Amino acid sequence: MSGFSGGGFLSIFRVCKFGAIALALLLLAACQGQLEEGTVGNCPPTAILDGPSELTRYKPASAKAPTDVLFRTKMTTFSGICDFDANSIDVELNISIEAVRGPANTSGKAEFAYFVAILKKDKTVLTRTKFPIIAEFVRQDARFNFSESVSANIPRRKNDSTSDYILYLGFEMTPEELAHNRRRKRRR
Repeated sequence: MSGFSGGGFLSIFRVCKFGAIALALLLLAACQGQLEEGTVGNCPPTAILDGPSELTRYKPASAKAPTDVLFRTKMTTFSGICDFDANSIDVELNISIEAVRGPANTSGKAEFAYFVAILKKDKTVLTRTKFPIIAEFVRQDARFNFSESVSANIPRRKNDSTSDYILYLGFEMTPEELAHNRRRKRRR
């Protein structure tokens, strides 16, 4: 498992960048719970936030027409496991991401970032870590899926349960991109 233990430190780090889910790490971990959307077991509640769950990036200074789209990304699912003792909670997350190349994308790359935030149950943010990605479309592929694996270590205070913490996932985006998402989702 990851990072620092005790001393009030929080750590989140990327286990692997692209490719298959780090299944070997998951199988070797002594897990006490499993994370899947809709069920949390003995793990902290975890969710992909609605607003920043999808990102549409347009070419700069464009009219935001469909032909101006550089790429779209979407967090499709997540899964994971957790291990905990009296001192800390270790969480291994696997986040599935879909990337779609837009008509304005001439470089074949999509540069974006996602975040993992750890909050207390009262919504106080303990840490928020950003993970930058440069996704490359192979040849003229318009769409591909990949997964990201991250680990989080949450030091526990005495008498805290795993449900006293919350993990949120989403894409980093500008206020304009977030507003675009909210408008688009209202129309659905």
